[in-house]
Amino acid sequence: MKCVLSDAVMDLTMTSNGATSAHHFRLSCVSGECDTDGIQLSITKDNSIVLRADSPHFDVQRPQTKEVVATGFTGFDHSGIFYCHSKRGSDQTGSITLINNYSKGNYYYMTPIADVQNRTAVLDLMKVDESHTGIYSVSYVGDSALYSAWIRLIVRECPKNKWGSDCDKDCPECLNGGMCHDKNGDCVCPPGFMGMCCETACREGMFGRSCQESCKSENGCQGLSFCLTDPYGCSCASGWHGDRCRKPCLEGMYGADCLLSCNCKNKGKCNRFSGCQCPTGWRGQYCDKSDRAPEILDMASNLEGNLNSSHKITCSATGHPLPSHMSIELRKLESTVLKVKATAHFEIPRLSAEHNGLWECRVSTNGGQNSFKFILTVKEPPYPTTAPKLLSRSSKQLVVKPVDTYVGDGPIVSTKLLYKPVDTEDSWSSIIVYGSDQITLPNLKPSTRYHVRVQLARQGEGGEGPLGPEAIMETDCLEPTARPEIDSCSLEGRNATIRWSLIGTSREATGFLVQLNGPHGEKLREETTLLNVLSIKLYNLEYHRDYQVVVRLINCGSHGPLSKPHHIHIYKQGPSSPRNVQADALSINAVRLHWQPPEDPNGGIVKYSIEYQPVGQSSFHPWVDTDDGNKTTKDVTSLNGSTLYQFRVRAFSKVPGEWSKFVQARTRGDGFSNYIPNTQQVGRPMAEDHQLLWAVVGSVAVTCVSILLALLILFYISKSVLKRKRTFTYQSGSGEETILQFNSGTLTLTRRPKPSTEPLTYPILEWEDIKFEDVIGEGNFGQVIKAMVKKDGIKMSAAIKMLKEFSSENDHRDFAGELEVLCKLGQHPNIINLIGACENRGYLYIAIEYAPYGNLLDFLRKSRVLETDPAFAKEHGTASTLTSQQLLQFAADVATGMHYLGDKQFIHRDLAARNVLVGDNLVAKIADFGLSRGEEVYVKKTMGRLPVRWMAIESLNYSVYTTKSDVWSFGVLLWEIVSLGGTPYCGMTCAELYEKLPQGYRMEQPRNCDDEVYELMRQCWRDRPYERPPFSQISVQLNRMQEARKIYVNMALFENFTYAGIDATAEEA
Repeated sequence: MKCVLSDAVMDLTMTSNGATSAHHFRLSCVSGECDTDGIQLSITKDNSIVLRADSPHFDVQRPQTKEVVATGFTGFDHSGIFYCHSKRGSDQTGSITLINNYSKGNYYYMTPIADVQNRTAVLDLMKVDESHTGIYSVSYVGDSALYSAWIRLIVRECPKNKWGSDCDKDCPECLNGGMCHDKNGDCVCPPGFMGMCCETACREGMFGRSCQESCKSENGCQGLSFCLTDPYGCSCASGWHGDRCRKPCLEGMYGADCLLSCNCKNKGKCNRFSGCQCPTGWRGQYCDKSDRAPEILDMASNLEGNLNSSHKITCSATGHPLPSHMSIELRKLESTVLKVKATAHFEIPRLSAEHNGLWECRVSTNGGQNSFKFILTVKEPPYPTTAPKLLSRSSKQLVVKPVDTYVGDGPIVSTKLLYKPVDTEDSWSSIIVYGSDQITLPNLKPSTRYHVRVQLARQGEGGEGPLGPEAIMETDCLEPTARPEIDSCSLEGRNATIRWSLIGTSREATGFLVQLNGPHGEKLREETTLLNVLSIKLYNLEYHRDYQVVVRLINCGSHGPLSKPHHIHIYKQGPSSPRNVQADALSINAVRLHWQPPEDPNGGIVKYSIEYQPVGQSSFHPWVDTDDGNKTTKDVTSLNGSTLYQFRVRAFSKVPGEWSKFVQARTRGDGFSNYIPNTQQVGRPMAEDHQLLWAVVGSVAVTCVSILLALLILFYISKSVLKRKRTFTYQSGSGEETILQFNSGTLTLTRRPKPSTEPLTYPILEWEDIKFEDVIGEGNFGQVIKAMVKKDGIKMSAAIKMLKEFSSENDHRDFAGELEVLCKLGQHPNIINLIGACENRGYLYIAIEYAPYGNLLDFLRKSRVLETDPAFAKEHGTASTLTSQQLLQFAADVATGMHYLGDKQFIHRDLAARNVLVGDNLVAKIADFGLSRGEEVYVKKTMGRLPVRWMAIESLNYSVYTTKSDVWSFGVLLWEIVSLGGTPYCGMTCAELYEKLPQGYRMEQPRNCDDEVYELMRQCWRDRPYERPPFSQISVQLNRMQEARKIYVNMALFENFTYAGIDATAEEA
């Protein structure tokens, strides 16, 4: 019998019991594959050699999934050609042929009887090739074919010990009678042996590729013929031979058909089933190789694996015999045992927490045993808990911080960033970095939104954790390529006008970005202009400081190349001194000064300042200013009679100029000229002369007495007035009458009828540390004077607030109340902060921060260029020297300051542009706390002059003030900013406001105002106070607008709002 495997090598074995009786004849076909599900097995017979009129009859049964059995033969049905077919699905995967299959047909060869020697006939085939493959039959001439003998000739496609399609590969050494397969190079082992080289003997009665099948007869495999895969063919089982496979091997022989000799050495014993059985210490097919105990090599005592990964562990061992893959195992000491699938390599398909613990690698051979224990630690791959963050961007790249925090085990050895465009079917792109805090995603598309995710990895296979949370990031617009060139720079005082040009056009641009830098390139200020605006005015630069200006194109947030830097330096120089100053007495308390303008105005005269004092007095120097720079005369009033004064004048452009020389003039006396004419009449008698002399003396005496009495009366009056100035009262917020007293830096508030005192401590300034300079503001009851003060050894500019003489007690009350508010508020960048206070001769002086740009209302109105500089407005396409961002920044600063006031539980009650000052770097600061109150709700109990146009409905109707009424006023202030200092409700009377505001009337949206900004105004003007947004929310909204880089106030569409010359607080509430 012979077995043939076609199409693919499968573990198929066909056996026959060789019975001569049809009734006892039995065929079996067994599949040794691990997975037999879906495999179809069948046994069929071929009648192509022995032709019969009827079909052969036998029964085929399948007692188990891996075996089919044919029995129930009759007559001559058990003689012929039998097949075992194996199919999986519709594909035939293997077949085995039992005897008579041939493909070349029959041919006849006659052997003379004389050539038959010892009852044996010989057929010689010369130069055998594949064409000779087939079945050969031998019969007597004239006998039936049923009495023939059949022989199948198998011809390998390759020469001996070669295999492959080109027969260029060497076969392994197939032991114990194994045959090399000419297609795949595997050893086809005879029944009773297994292994890659057929080196391992099965137990007696076992067969199959893994010795997993058994012969079920009580005599084992005796009497069974086995057909295996070509080129092996058919044979008896190991240990048997003969035509019916019933004879045991002779002494010294073993293997299939007993064709192998033992030749055992070193006292090895021959076993007819397995060959030589070697004594201890020897091994090999002939017991000719000595044994050495196995030894495990180079294995670490601590291993790490990643959770859910497929973890591979290598156990390397040496020894004699060399350990095979079946002699090594890996076991977890508590439970798990892994058998290897390849030599010394083990795989745990999916690591879990249960695999943590102590493991052992064990090797066993004929030479002995060895083991090595190690600890396996299962690590959890890292997983980001936060989405990646955008650090910076350009048109074609994003710079990303991949992770802030993560869970799982580190350390992180690599970071993988995955990204793809939003709303597309594109696959994920990725970039892997090692040990970097930020990752740059290159070669992106401009103005495109991307999904971005992060995957972290630790060391080892399967160390990649799951993907983290997703972020969406957007690239910037395409960068402009054109480079502007700065053409010129013109200086006007502390302001500089920069002009530039652009060669060609740039479609990828929305405007220009102008950067003002320090001498070493440090950024100081940035301004943006529209694309059609090719100049800008930089205000309030510092004297004696070097600047650099550069210009570049911008497109959304993308920047083009910088222009070459242009250097600026402003030299401080004011006008020269006024010429020909003269002073003439007008009356007992007035002097008129005349002068001629300076020869060098240096930028244009804006005003003149006159300083005066009695000759010989070295204390405080009062001064007065002219209304504008065109007047060259000024009357100085409120002087003392019969007093010699000295005067000097200086001009102001953007900076103060030089003083003129002092000139003197004496005010007139009361009733007489300043001199007596020296006249004499000739011919008058001497007596008349004496009478005239006595009359004059008498008159002079009477006059002196009168003057002395008048001086005494004035002294008494001034003493009482001074006493009134040193101790005065004001109405406190609680309604109690309060006495104010100054005492060594404390303001003592004594409330009647309570006898206790509450001292309010303020920072002390010494009178000698205050150097007054210019009057920068003046009202009906007070003055604001610029001064240089020294506090804690540091000199600084300050604004000194003081009341005028004979101010009312209400004025003193509000003035002291403002000091109280400033003390309690503390320091904040968006309010005018208190520097200190000083008391001198009964007068209170309050020093606050100096704001060089004055109040916001005047600053906004001065920025208008439609009337003042129409050429500039036409050239730049704008109605103001201020940008949209600067205007929004004013509003944001005020909102931040008001939020601070609210936190301090203060209500301003008079929030308007006139009460906001503009400090250094154009920072807006809330000022004028004279009406502020420290309660959450304040009810005004008296009528008076109030800022009606800025007041909320509840304040107008019920005199109730809360933080929410300050929010209403902020909405009006925001309208003032957008309108560049327009007057709210211009043209309407207070009576009309009282009527229309409760009916829902509100100011209309300015043309240059974005809908989002106007909506914020409307929210501030809601009827119900609780529906108005808090200042914290307003501040967030304005800051978000700042970051959006959108033009919210379009100066090119400016509506020329008028402003009326009304006193904002002169209207009756």
